[in-house]
Amino acid sequence: MTNAFGTIAAHRFGTGPRPGELPAGTVDDLLAQVTRGVAETCPFPYDGIAGRRTNFPAFRALYKSYQEQRENGTVRKVGDRRVNPFQIALNAAFLRDQHRKVRHAVQSPNGFFERLAAFWCDHFAVNAEKTASTRILVGLYEAEALRPNLGGRFEPLLRAAILHPAMLAYLDQPKSVGPHSPVGRKRGRGLNENLARELIELHTLGADGGYTQDDVRAAAYVLSGLDHDGGAFETTYRKAWAEPGVHRVLGRDYGGPKRSLGDVEALLADLAAHEATRRHVCRKLVVHFIADEPPTEVVEAMVAAWTRTDGELLAVYRAMLEHPRSWDEDGQKARQPFDFVVAGLRALDVPAEALEPIAVTPRRPGRAAMATPQDGAAEMSMMATDEAGTGDAVVEMASGDGATATVLARPTADGRVPIRANPLSVGALQRLGQPLWRPPSPAGWDEELSAWITAAQLTQRIDWARALVARFGGDRDPRRFVAAALGDIARDDTIQVVSQAPSREAGLVLTLASPEFNRR
Repeated sequence: MTNAFGTIAAHRFGTGPRPGELPAGTVDDLLAQVTRGVAETCPFPYDGIAGRRTNFPAFRALYKSYQEQRENGTVRKVGDRRVNPFQIALNAAFLRDQHRKVRHAVQSPNGFFERLAAFWCDHFAVNAEKTASTRILVGLYEAEALRPNLGGRFEPLLRAAILHPAMLAYLDQPKSVGPHSPVGRKRGRGLNENLARELIELHTLGADGGYTQDDVRAAAYVLSGLDHDGGAFETTYRKAWAEPGVHRVLGRDYGGPKRSLGDVEALLADLAAHEATRRHVCRKLVVHFIADEPPTEVVEAMVAAWTRTDGELLAVYRAMLEHPRSWDEDGQKARQPFDFVVAGLRALDVPAEALEPIAVTPRRPGRAAMATPQDGAAEMSMMATDEAGTGDAVVEMASGDGATATVLARPTADGRVPIRANPLSVGALQRLGQPLWRPPSPAGWDEELSAWITAAQLTQRIDWARALVARFGGDRDPRRFVAAALGDIARDDTIQVVSQAPSREAGLVLTLASPEFNRR
């Protein structure tokens, strides 16, 4: 290795260096980050996992209330625009969840775990814009289905991801009914193959995994019956929706005289254990962390570790980290916008309070809306009544001193969402083309370097870096900053350009705009 272990570990396998944070010195240090990350309490959803689930009835009540208002003609309006407290509550909760995720990635000392969480969120992609419910489910999905399982075996991770209500909703599983099931015959409903197809093509075997359309359809039959409760968002199995009989997928039979959730779990276990799955997932990990054209020998080492340990992910990660090729050839991968923004915020040691969503004051006639950084304590305030008398106060769950109170986000006086995206974090991701929890398809985000290192993308990144430096650059010496932010991956020409910058601010921006900072 030509560069120090800690430098490459921070940039290629982590979220970038942060002042005062000790770099990983060994592979064991990186794997310890995974162990710690799995064990920690996830800071999102912002109201907690239990709080979000407790809060579902409040969201549902808002939905029903708004529908009733539409039916009886009592919807509040601002001008010609209807005020929908349900949508406002969804949007506010989603924004708060997004900001918590970015803030946590910036502050966490477990950079490798955060990168793995991003990888697996992309592998098991869910788009929050699919339905109203997915906006309040997607943060919960990452927190309770993915993160706790990133250090165990692949099979439990697969099962948790596929059976989560967010995945079922995203891939239209509630629309899938066995055509010969009691419900299918009575209502004339049929199969939806979305979940079965993505399960096989994206989540397990891969596009070249040797399956056929017959396998996809048979898998859809096996999955029929899976649904989630529309109020509590708990996964359920509806036997009356399940296609009866035996269904053969990849040469194995599932089902019988009585269908059950066990058929689904058996299918997931077999797909998790398939040789094509091992190769597909290992290759994706190498593509994500190391190179768009993954070194074959690294993939093979990881496949061997998977086979030897029956899919223990820590062993698979270790095989990747211990292979010499994983530490070669700097700059083969682009820092995607999420990586770039988090790394930049870490490099300038931006404080947590600066990463909150922005509180919006109502618009006044002839004036633009005002916005100020949201006081974190405001999230925990209690609003039992609507002081404006409009009858549309929004309830949300917040905990304080062991008590539970209702508080979500009341619409502003002019009937809008009371917070907006922070332009330095969540807003930046939107402008840079990688909005959080909104991948373009079930296949996730493009991994190709050419998709992210473009003239337009770099212009946007420089604009963001200027705004960040203007606020948090302080009196930093650019020469010290380039050394701290890039370490020994800094090239001589980059050091020279930064040192000769016409101003201190320009030197800091040039560091964040350098090839070394935008690649890993």
